[in-house]
Order: sequence, then C-alpha cells, then structure tokens
Amino acid sequence: MTWTEAVVAGLERNGVTTVAHLPDSALAGLIDAIEADERFEAVRLSREEQGIGVLSGAYLGGERGVLLCQSSGLATTINGLASLSKPARIPFLGIVSRRGDLGEFNDAQVPFGYAAGRVLDDIGIRNRRLESPEEIERDVDLAAKTAFSTGEPYVLLLDATLTGAKDEF
Repeated sequence: MTWTEAVVAGLERNGVTTVAHLPDSALAGLIDAIEADERFEAVRLSREEQGIGVLSGAYLGGERGVLLCQSSGLATTINGLASLSKPARIPFLGIVSRRGDLGEFNDAQVPFGYAAGRVLDDIGIRNRRLESPEEIERDVDLAAKTAFSTGEPYVLLLDATLTGAKDEF
C-alpha cells in the first residue's frame, strides 16, 4: 500500500468526507486520489486559512474534515486555529507536507518548516511528524480518532522522506 492509499484508508475509516486543499506537488497524488473518490467532497481553496472556515462549517453541518496543505500555508492558518478551532473545539485533521528540511532548495520554506511543530505546540494544537510510510495508516487513523473524540484539531506533518523532495536542483 502506498502512503497516499494509507492516508485515504485512514480518512475513510474515520468518516472524513470533506477535504479542503490547495495544489501542492508533494500531496498531488493524495489530492488526485481524493478528487477521484466519490466518498469525499474535495473543496479547492485559494488560501489555506479559508480551510479553517470550510472545515468549521462542515463540522457544524455534521461532517468530518481534513485540510491538506504545505507547511508555509499552514503558517497562514495559525490565527484561525488559535482563535476559532481551538477555543470553539472544532475538530479536523491537518495533513501537511513539511518543507524546509532534507532536499529543500527554497530558503523561504525553511523557517516555518522547522518551526511548525513548536508553533502548533505553543498554541495547543497537537501534532506529529511522520517520516516513514510503514506507520502512516496507523498514525492517520489515530490522529483522526484523537481529533474527533477530543473535539480539537490534530496536525500531521509529513516529511520529504515520506512524500519525496522536490527536484529543483
């Protein structure tokens, strides 16, 4: 099973139906699989912070959701996470391609890529860094269960060792 198939299986197992996303080459295979799967409603965003509103509305309408984006885009969601999702206890899963580490060519991706986990910790959003495909199905399943049982977002940070580094050299 590929890592993208494992993510889809974990989402489906936990009743996730709404997927808010932006284009991202590291997540392209996952986005394609979700858009082709009738079990999911894929919502294309123009900015990542819109995903907080989309997923909040989905939750209030009885749906479970996930936000797919890269770490620099996650940075733009921090206010929404800290001022809406966390205090209002609106659960969703974040699946984020973590930029700025191994294989990174773009210096602008480094600061938040390295700080993402610490920033999420500081605002009380649980998170986990994933590096290996062997554990992804289990971790997506457990993160979704955690998010939806506690009523709070949970973010999985996918390293380039899992998704593949961009080849821009």
